Amino acid sequence: MNTLDLAQQKVKLKKASGTHGGEWQGPCPGCGGEDRFHVWPDQNEGKGGYWCRGCGKGGDNIQFLRDFEGLSFGDACRKLNITIPDQPGQPGRNSASRQRPQQDRPIFHPDRHAPPADLWQERAGKLVSWAQENIKKNAEALSWLADRGISAEAAENFRLGWNPGEDGKDIYRARKSWGLPEVLKEDGRPRALWIPRGLVIPHIINGVIHRIRIRRPEGDPRYYVIPGSSMATMIIEPSRRAFVVVESELDAIAVAAHNTLAGAVALGSVAAKPDAETYAVLRGALQILNALDYGDTGGGAKAAERAMTWWKEQFARCDRWPVPQGKDPGEAYRLGIDLDKWIKVGLPPALTIDDGINSLIPPGMIRGVSPIASAMSLIDEIKQQMISPPIRELYDLLRKNPGVRIYSTPNRFALLRNGKHVGGRINELVFRTPDVTNYILNHPAEEIDGGNFIITRHRNGDN
Repeated sequence: MNTLDLAQQKVKLKKASGTHGGEWQGPCPGCGGEDRFHVWPDQNEGKGGYWCRGCGKGGDNIQFLRDFEGLSFGDACRKLNITIPDQPGQPGRNSASRQRPQQDRPIFHPDRHAPPADLWQERAGKLVSWAQENIKKNAEALSWLADRGISAEAAENFRLGWNPGEDGKDIYRARKSWGLPEVLKEDGRPRALWIPRGLVIPHIINGVIHRIRIRRPEGDPRYYVIPGSSMATMIIEPSRRAFVVVESELDAIAVAAHNTLAGAVALGSVAAKPDAETYAVLRGALQILNALDYGDTGGGAKAAERAMTWWKEQFARCDRWPVPQGKDPGEAYRLGIDLDKWIKVGLPPALTIDDGINSLIPPGMIRGVSPIASAMSLIDEIKQQMISPPIRELYDLLRKNPGVRIYSTPNRFALLRNGKHVGGRINELVFRTPDVTNYILNHPAEEIDGGNFIITRHRNGDN
């Protein structure tokens, strides 16, 4: 299958030139855009070639499957019915070593993204502020967002806006006015910067606008990234210990607006991977809920399985977590799904126990303001009532045996006292009781004892 065939399964391409076998242009399957993605079907001895001037990805049909479907080299070859020849000095295809699963998968190197140039940021800031004021007057846009789980307050917090255009038409500006290099049309005239009408979705990191994506009310492409934008991964609440991975920024905002336990990651595409900063955060997460919709990639359940293989290889505590109805959180909310409950069901007890406790504490008791008893004592009492009997039993045994330590790291899971392994009832609970084992594996501390076994955010008066 040619690269052009593969690309047209994901995006709509238009023929830009008929010379040298032809050239097609359109949005990138990974980073979007309008015409940044180029495909030449006659390159690479008929396999085709592609290149994106936005994210820099490029190659042949094999590399296309690796970049945009997350396949390994071998899996990509098999999908394309390409025979991989034996290498000199290696055993033949029928040997036992050929039948073993491939062990040397390529090492993942996440991308790093610099913020846009200063002039671009200045222009983007003015556009975003102007669009914010406009959306306050657009009841239809606010109603559409509310229907997807984004209230007017959430829209304001995330600086969503509306571009009504000029006289109801799309805006065009000189690319140089935004600090962008000049691009010439086929007739030699400079191409203008297109700023279409629609919902303005900025990606802001530490007060700096890195990207502006616009959701157009109609037409193709539906989503458009303003040239010059950084393709940094949107991650909301990076300090949290769990994350929901979704495709669109709007879904990430809806997820963040409806729960207080998990952050959200928007990749922009089901084939995209987290950048270096987001990758580092996810590696330290206690739980990742992968809610990407793999149903529209052409492979359905098999595509999800292939994608989840990569996610589980990179992140040990990652689970496939599609929404119960619809294809994404926004659509699920419209169909009546409680996003907060959907997220909490997928989180481990280590993260949800405090949230459940807080809902049971009378308002007057929070933060120790009650004259009757300390909030800390009440929290400890409720914790003892909420945890399951095996977990409570292990808690009591650890308190009676202060020298015992449970070590839970990605490379080590051990139960020791003074460097020696511990047996008996504690060993049975830790290694043979699923409820207890799951609780330990999702515990934020790598060294666990009776003092920190029960997790609380209220220790020493903190909230």
